[in-house]
Amino acid sequence: MSEHIIAIATYGSHRVKHPQNGQKVSAYKIGYTTAASAVLLSLYGDQAQDVSSKQASYHYIQIDAEVIVRHGYILLKLSDDELTRTETITIQSHRPAVYRWLEGTWQEFPNIRSADYQPTSGSSGPNFNPTGMLIVSASTGEAEPASETITAEKSQRTENETPWWWLRGNTYPHRDVLKRWGCRWSKRNKAWYYIGTQLPDAVRQLTEQVNTPNDKVMCNDDRNPCSIEEATAILGMHLNDSVNASIPVEDDPQIAPSIDNAVDMAAEDEPKIRITKPMLDLPDGAEADPIIVAVRQTTLETLPVLQSPPSASGGRNLLRIPQSPCGELTGSITGSVWCYGYAVHEGTCVYVNMGGPRMAVEAIRAKLSKGDIVNCVPMDAPAIELTAGEGNTGMYTAFMQNIPEAKFTSLILVHEMLTQPNYGGKSTTFMVHISDEQAMNQLRDHIMKLVKVPVFAEWTNYLWHTGQAVKLLRPTRTGGDIKLWTVDLDADAWTRLITGGLAKSVLRLS
Repeated sequence: MSEHIIAIATYGSHRVKHPQNGQKVSAYKIGYTTAASAVLLSLYGDQAQDVSSKQASYHYIQIDAEVIVRHGYILLKLSDDELTRTETITIQSHRPAVYRWLEGTWQEFPNIRSADYQPTSGSSGPNFNPTGMLIVSASTGEAEPASETITAEKSQRTENETPWWWLRGNTYPHRDVLKRWGCRWSKRNKAWYYIGTQLPDAVRQLTEQVNTPNDKVMCNDDRNPCSIEEATAILGMHLNDSVNASIPVEDDPQIAPSIDNAVDMAAEDEPKIRITKPMLDLPDGAEADPIIVAVRQTTLETLPVLQSPPSASGGRNLLRIPQSPCGELTGSITGSVWCYGYAVHEGTCVYVNMGGPRMAVEAIRAKLSKGDIVNCVPMDAPAIELTAGEGNTGMYTAFMQNIPEAKFTSLILVHEMLTQPNYGGKSTTFMVHISDEQAMNQLRDHIMKLVKVPVFAEWTNYLWHTGQAVKLLRPTRTGGDIKLWTVDLDADAWTRLITGGLAKSVLRLS
């Protein structure tokens, strides 16, 4: 029977009140719209129970067994039967939030969008290697490393070249021994390697050799070792067969110098920041690119000077959200609920502020949480539909304040697109605008998390202006004095704006 490693997304352990006995218990916070809670309940059986309250926006799962959490994911080992049972659960969900370690990468479980396993991309899943980590077996409850042994794989392109030994498995406890005997860690391949005809005896005792019957593995892929031609292209210098004797090797003189070692070191020492010159000229007849047009038209003279310049301060201040009555919400039979502000984007309600008797407010909240439609009826305009979208349940985070003396409850519902921005691909989020300084600083914070280049505070005015010019930043339809901005989280587009500004000298490196 084979074992399968899976990772289940969680927001960590929280203290919540048990819905039956009212006592505080420790439970794992799980996304409301994912299949993660159903998978945990199925795998742990009687040792797990759902302790979520009726008003909770997340699932809270109490587990009376050992749980290993690494980098925000619960790690488990599954048997074949448990894997099949998990696949049966996730295939019925839009968002599994459950991933399998398969062929050296994390892959998302089958779901409604895809019946097959799909590799993760960006920040949409785990980005760590579980090999060697302590992982709990779902069937036995015992925790053990993902790999107890260290394997040594011999990689040699030709018989005349010095072989490479790749060491994988539970190497972490033995890292001092591996360093002492000349082994090195490859960040790119996530494994230790040794260059030499034979492994040192101390390292050989830790390993299980995985070789062909002839004790040779001919490597024909694009990993190290590589050919002289490939090394020449990578290093940008002329090389020949005799260059091996002239390339110095760091740290350990016992390792025979080789061109392969130089290639690996060059790849790992590659600078993390590159400045790429943007293309600001288009061929004749090509359709105008709005980003190029905006960069061309923006200069230091045309850049507007805002009254509230952005500051680099990271302090946190409480600001009052504007609100005013803008209509009555229908869908309740226990009392009148007034709307004090809303925001709608492409038919989806991303923000709504309401107040009234508690039971009436709870009824409106329940309808929106189930994906139903609630109408906001102004006194002098047609009704406005507010909904999370058909079939979209549990999409809102609730901020509630009850005033029992006045028999009045204030409730603000905020869509997860605003509270949980997705920086892993092209998506949309929103910003509440209280002041120019607050909104501009929040925009810079989004861009800093989105792009892979530095973003300085002095650039915020440029990003605020050009972002609106190319419609990456635009006003959201709102009512009730509240003001929101729609922000397109397009990493490529924002990066092009930054590099274009640097090329035009509108932006300068601090």
